[in-house]
Formats: sequence, structure tokens, C-alpha cells
Amino acid sequence: MPVRATEQVVSNARQRNIALALVIAGAFALAVIPEVINHLLVKHVPDTSPIQGKAYETAPAHLARWGFSAVLLGLTSLVVLMRGHPSRNIGRLLILLLAVNLPYLVGPQQPDAAAMIKLVLANTFFVAIWNVGGSVAELKWIPIIVSAVGVYSIIGGLIIPEYMMYNIVSRKAIIAGWELAGPFGHSNVLGVYCGVAFALVPLIDNVRWRVFCAVTLVATITASATRTALIGVGFVMLWWILCYFRSVFSIRVAGTAFAAITMVGMFIVPFLSWDPSAFTERAYIWAASVRIWLESPLFGKGFDWFANDAQYSAEIANWAFVGTGHNIVMDTLVKTGLVGMAAVVPLFIIAIRFARSSPIVNQQIAIFGFLIGYFVIATTEAAWDLWPNVQLFPISAMIFAIIAVARDSDSNTAQDSVP
Repeated sequence: MPVRATEQVVSNARQRNIALALVIAGAFALAVIPEVINHLLVKHVPDTSPIQGKAYETAPAHLARWGFSAVLLGLTSLVVLMRGHPSRNIGRLLILLLAVNLPYLVGPQQPDAAAMIKLVLANTFFVAIWNVGGSVAELKWIPIIVSAVGVYSIIGGLIIPEYMMYNIVSRKAIIAGWELAGPFGHSNVLGVYCGVAFALVPLIDNVRWRVFCAVTLVATITASATRTALIGVGFVMLWWILCYFRSVFSIRVAGTAFAAITMVGMFIVPFLSWDPSAFTERAYIWAASVRIWLESPLFGKGFDWFANDAQYSAEIANWAFVGTGHNIVMDTLVKTGLVGMAAVVPLFIIAIRFARSSPIVNQQIAIFGFLIGYFVIATTEAAWDLWPNVQLFPISAMIFAIIAVARDSDSNTAQDSVP
């Protein structure tokens, strides 16, 4: 290939990676900045559910949410119109769009005008990241951005604890009585953000930045007292330790087995017979969620069931006030049934296949680590959202979507570096 043509290919690839990085940053801005505004104006209310927390959103925060939604829609629209990657896989895009739209097209609850706007944003977002076909290496910005959120939260916890702590007097604190929520309405959200981001630290090129981000994320999780995220981090660190012995066994085989085991565990744990108080009463929520799902197993009860219908029955609201099924499988089945679950599972499978086929060692370690940590966390937390304007989107569906449409290879030579 002529030198000029080669330079043009490299330049185009760089532009697409920059576009993907901007889209990632835009998604985090939409998810985090309105929360920052809200919780600098309103003190945290202890033991407030996500549903109840919506009532505390201030006008400036609400305005910021719609404003950043408009900015992200504009940004992704521009990315859709730019020259795309030549090897785009239309099949992967259809899988993404099916996961976003199918539950709302055939489900019992039809989207209203506001929901339709959110669906338009979601579809535009996924088409944009498919168009650029960016590198999975750009996921490095996730631990960097979340580390910045962690630093902000810790400093805020020292200066204005009444605005940063979920509970000033915590019943589950791990260190110094802290139950840090930072910009979010609940400490578990901050912990889940950091737990998922931790697994992607190997994608950061600079070793010092890797160490800084890893330490910051673990410190923030500990300050948030999110035990689920700490357990997820423990699984990821175990995976990293195994990777040091990659001369003894295949990373591809071990990673596939580890990811598959944690994914299967995520599916079966909520269906097992537990004492209702197990997993800090999540077992009670799982059992109740199964009963609700069986009332409409195919299509579920509607994507807004927890926030709306569930609140009209005192018996159901007694547990549904938490706003989720406290497990990604339970939450999806209740909201969108087997149809919704069937639309999501292919994204998990594609991510495992990508990790298996990646020729770049750091990416393989990071993606397998992400899957392992994510599936562990999602066993007791419904860490999944397909709409960009919803809080957990940047650390759940966005990552799976980027992996699904990423280029098959980012380099002709594999990097042999382990965290």
C-alpha cells in the first residue's frame, strides 16, 4: 500500500477513535453531571429508594439532564454522518437495535412521548458507535473518568459530608463510618461504577496511571461500603493473578471458563432456594420477582413497572420500592420477560467471543476481567440500562455495545503486558 494511502488509513482510524472517546465522555456527562448538580443542592436522604429519589431531583438538575441529552443526541448524530469504518458489521448493529427496541414494540407498556425521545437517543447512540467501529482500547477512558468521579467524591466526603454521604451514620460502613454516594443518589451506584471500571484498568497504557486509577477506584468502593463491588474486584484480581501464569495455561480457555461460570451463576443464583434474609434480603426480592414475572412470563410487566404499577399495591411496594429486581436477570424478566432477556443475552455471548478472539493480550485480559467482574456484580445488583439518559448505562450496555461493534483487531502485533 502506498505511504500516502497508509497515512490516510491511520488518520481515519484516529479520527474514529477520537469520535468514540467523545461519545463515551458524552454518555458519562449525561449520567453524572445532572447528579452532581442535584446532590450539591439537595442533601442525601438516608434509605431513599431510586424511585423515591426521583422526587428529589431539582429543577436545575432536571434541566441539565435534558440539556445533556440534547448535546449527546447532537454529537451522536454528527458521528452517524461521518465517514464510517469500512468493515462495519450490520448484523451486530441489528442485534443492538433489537435489544433496545423489541421489548418496547411487543411489550405490554407502550412508550409515551418522553420514552420515545429516549428511544431515539438510544438508537442514534448505537448507530453512532457502530458507524465508527472504534477500538476497544478506547474503553480506557472509563476507568479514567470514573476515577475522577471517585476523587471528587472522596474530597467532597471530607469537605461536605452531608451532601456526599448516603448515610452520615452508616450501619454498613467498612471504614471510618463512611457510606459515600458522591454525586449519586445511592452509595451502591458509586460502588458499582467503580467496580466495573476497575476491571478495565489494564487498557490504560501508562503504568503509573493504571496504579493511580486502580487504587482510587478501590478506595472509593471501600468508602462507599459497597460489598458487592468489592467482591467483584476480588474476582477480577483473582483473574489478574491467574494471568501472570499464562505460560502455564491458555488465557483464552481460562477466561472463557471463568466468564461462563460467573455468567451462569448470575442466571441461576436468584432462582435457588434461599433464606429470605440472605444477601441482605435480596433473596426475598428475588422470590417476589419470580412470582411477578410468572404472571406475564413472555413479555414481562412493562419497562416502568417498578416505578408505576408496583407502587399501587402496598404488599408489592413493600419490596418493589427498591426500584429493581436486584439481579439483572430478575429485573429484565419482570420488566420485559423472556423476550427482553433473549434480546440481551446475545450481547453477553458476543463479548465473550470477542475476548476469546482478541490478538492483543491487554485487551483480552481487560475484557475477560470486565465480564467476570460485571457478572459477579450483576448477580446481586440490576446493573443494566439500555437508555443513555439512565444512570447505569455508561457502565453496562454502553460497554457491551462498544465491544459488540469494535474492530476485530487494533494492531498487527499483540502487546504482551499484564496489569
